[in-house]
Amino acid sequence: MNTGTASKFRNLMTACLAGLVGAGCTMLADTRYYEPPKALGPAFAAPGSEWSYVRWDTGSFGSGVSHVAGKSLPMQNFQDRPHYAYEGPEVVSLIEPTTGRQIATVRDGKPVMSYDPSFGYHWPMWVGETWSTPYRITDHAKSTTREIRAWYHVEALEGVNVPAGTFRAYRIQYASPSNQSTIWWSPDLGLVVKSKTVRTDQHPAGPGTRDQDLLRVNVRR
Repeated sequence: MNTGTASKFRNLMTACLAGLVGAGCTMLADTRYYEPPKALGPAFAAPGSEWSYVRWDTGSFGSGVSHVAGKSLPMQNFQDRPHYAYEGPEVVSLIEPTTGRQIATVRDGKPVMSYDPSFGYHWPMWVGETWSTPYRITDHAKSTTREIRAWYHVEALEGVNVPAGTFRAYRIQYASPSNQSTIWWSPDLGLVVKSKTVRTDQHPAGPGTRDQDLLRVNVRR
């Protein structure tokens, strides 16, 4: 892990721990119930929605600038439960309807990766929230499973300008030993509108970077 990414990873872990400890201390010191403004639940792009991104890649992500398209498919069953299905250039991501988290990726109806527990944000969400999640990633093609811990911190709810327009988005910091990302997620669209990702030398594919902006979007409800 390079020095800059390692520093960001340590800072995010420190912020997460401080937030968790601070929340516990507040509960002990003051038993009054306080509920900050929150997004009550995730939004979803209904089947028929379409979008595209412009990407800038280096290292293990590839090289150069590309445009990639995505769309929302009819719901698909996974582990005997229906999930939202977002099709990307390589795989289809299956999203839990109740949590908005990713449970698996599939290709031609067969699992490529699956996550236990499901991978992503949790709800309700509010600015200043921090949390940490251990989970298992199963690579079905290689029949291997690895365990990692992810750290999250919701830094802000702000306007973000991308080629597709200006959107209200949560700015979320994500870190694991192999990956560090800044993600702008729109609760109105149910999509990431902008992201900056750095893979460290601990990533199975090797180090690399990917910046991504929403280029166009047509979301149905």
